[in-house]
Amino acid sequence: MLVLAFTAAAVASAVAWMVDQRRCRRRNEQGECGACSVLWAETPSGDPYLIHGRLVCEGCAQKAKRRMPWQLGALGGWAALIAAIAAGKALAGNGVAEMLFFIVGSAIVVPLGAVQLMKLANRRAQRRIAAAEFPDFNALGAEASTEPERSLPEGPAV
Repeated sequence: MLVLAFTAAAVASAVAWMVDQRRCRRRNEQGECGACSVLWAETPSGDPYLIHGRLVCEGCAQKAKRRMPWQLGALGGWAALIAAIAAGKALAGNGVAEMLFFIVGSAIVVPLGAVQLMKLANRRAQRRIAAAEFPDFNALGAEASTEPERSLPEGPAV
């Protein structure tokens, strides 16, 4: 029963992540902040911040920065709760293998998986930025250079 609850929570979190990523990508493609849907031209600084694979305005980036310790604390609390439940079940005689599965799964795999998922989302967003998939890309400050390529002067290397 505990395995089923753990799996359901993981699946629900993954689905919520995917829905949020799709919504933010749609907003970014429309030239808006991924979190609050404010147009880039209406933001105070006009500079986007890349957080968890989405471009957000400065205000949303500050909110995310303030929330990060709380999110990591909640993840740590979740891992401690699962480890305590597994330890209690192991002491009740259900087995050491189940206890090790939950401790390893909650304390190591879940946080590392979350970090790797965020890194993957950032890499994908950087590829979309490099491919200029955003219609208001010039408004984001990435203007194309019109200067010809300059070559190094010929002569001896210094």
